[in-house]
Amino acid sequence: MEYVRLGWSGLKVSRICLGAMSFGDPALQAFGGGGWVCGKEEAFKVLNRAWDLGVNFYDTANVYSRGKSEEILGEFLQGRREDAVVATKVFFPMGDKPNDSGLSRKHILRQIEGSLSRLKTDYVDLYQIHRWDYSTGIDETLSTLTGLVRQGKARYIGASSMWAWQFATALFTSEMKGYEKFVSMQNLYNLLYREEEREMIPLCKAHNIALIPYSPNAAGVLSGRYLKEGRLVVGPNDSERLQPGTGFYAYRTYIEPPENAEIVKRVVETAGNKGVAPTQVALAWLFHKGITAPIIGTTKVEHLEEAVGALSVRLTDDEVRYLEEPYRPKPVLNIR
Repeated sequence: MEYVRLGWSGLKVSRICLGAMSFGDPALQAFGGGGWVCGKEEAFKVLNRAWDLGVNFYDTANVYSRGKSEEILGEFLQGRREDAVVATKVFFPMGDKPNDSGLSRKHILRQIEGSLSRLKTDYVDLYQIHRWDYSTGIDETLSTLTGLVRQGKARYIGASSMWAWQFATALFTSEMKGYEKFVSMQNLYNLLYREEEREMIPLCKAHNIALIPYSPNAAGVLSGRYLKEGRLVVGPNDSERLQPGTGFYAYRTYIEPPENAEIVKRVVETAGNKGVAPTQVALAWLFHKGITAPIIGTTKVEHLEEAVGALSVRLTDDEVRYLEEPYRPKPVLNIR
């Protein structure tokens, strides 16, 4: 395993971050619920293997399976907590009352206590805002998060999925008012969706903000499993998250653009030439682009092992150009 500093901080994290969105209660249809969620027994198999492989960085959120993900991770980390870097998030609804969502002082202070209880810990290493709150001023949010750091309930703060101008506003506000500064950005970034290269990624690199992208393998599309006779095809037995009409962004973003089949074809071809798995090429491309740690969400040990194996895959500049050449700009996803 390789370890790197998390952005401008001195905190060292593994180059692979294990995402826990798929751990929880398969019966729940909340954020992160559905057929691709596994229970505690299967989650522990993945978590144990990750630990053995040297993964020390774990990402979850209060909303994943309505807290079940945090509970599973917290139980697993008993006796291991001080060697782990634990990240969780706040923003999405945890109830149906007016103050059960967002980034107000009231909601943040309530949710940090719930997360700490479920994670069975006194602090989280990285507390992230899951989205931008258009109804709460960033000054209120940052002052509250700063308070959590000063109280020792969070070591660092991070952000996820917002416009670059919003993130710039937050960074400027922190500098101007002496608030805690965001150390990381968790955004959507992979070979099939590169729109973050326009503004967000250059902004983060300029400020030494860690990039910890989610969906690095494009919901499995970059594995090549959907590539059939030169086209990307989703069958009736494939995961519901890639079915048209489900409302999940992955289908529109990863399957529909006509040039994406050529990108996946080149990933599979490059993998064959190098004797590695296509997903390892996709991850090696991310490492080549200078990201800190991709978030790998999986319920299968073999997929985790494959991801860790990508650390030893090196792409030449020519291979990177070959993989990138078919890409065409896309509308920016409205996930902010």
